[in-house]
Amino acid sequence: MNVHAMDLLRRVWFFGRVGLLLLGIEACRVLVHRQHWEVLTPNPLFSALVASGVFLLGFLLNGVLTDDKGGEKLPGELAAALECISLEVQGLLLLQPDAEVRGSLALLASFSEALLAWMQNAGPTLALLERLNDLQLAIERLGCLNPAPLQARLLLELAHIRRGVQRIDVIRSTTFVPSVYALAYIGTGVLTVGLVLSRIEPFAESLFFIGVISLMLIKLLLLITDLDNPFGAGHALSVENVSLLPVAAAAEPSSTD
Repeated sequence: MNVHAMDLLRRVWFFGRVGLLLLGIEACRVLVHRQHWEVLTPNPLFSALVASGVFLLGFLLNGVLTDDKGGEKLPGELAAALECISLEVQGLLLLQPDAEVRGSLALLASFSEALLAWMQNAGPTLALLERLNDLQLAIERLGCLNPAPLQARLLLELAHIRRGVQRIDVIRSTTFVPSVYALAYIGTGVLTVGLVLSRIEPFAESLFFIGVISLMLIKLLLLITDLDNPFGAGHALSVENVSLLPVAAAAEPSSTD
């Protein structure tokens, strides 16, 4: 199954989960109405509660979008650095035809594949950094053959790769303001329960409004949770992830041979 088909299935399942939650909420609403458990009466404070929940979710969305937009640039930057290193090392043969660069290129190819696998499956970061250390040592051994400006460019690209790996690791492991997340989940739950227990007439209209409000709140909350980690391709429930195609292209054998 290709990447696009997998993304489509994930999106369908994402909306399916929201749909199942809405069906459960509407079923509870029907049960409450039939059992006459409607103990709340809508008032202006209820509208303020809805507005405060939307404001809180907007605050979270604005925060996670910052990491998401920054994360979109990282695969392209990492791919560019890998390709530059490969071309610079291969270009050394133009200056030193007898230079031994196959070992460095092999390490670069191995690291590129490991980087792609790490970004796809969220493997251990320490193992990836160890591969990067081996690659850097191999590049530094070429310093006796490289002109100083060329060697400096190679080391600078390696520094960019290390910075990008650390940045991705931080984005994955850091949750945006966990206390606000907890408040958003609690607020959405309380608001949904309040809607279900409210006395809203006519009954058919109450089902419509409860469904629409619950859909927006739950869908937005799940979307924010997903956007908080734009490198969650290894998680089956993750939908909104940055494209790894640039790194995949750079990791192809033709890119590093």
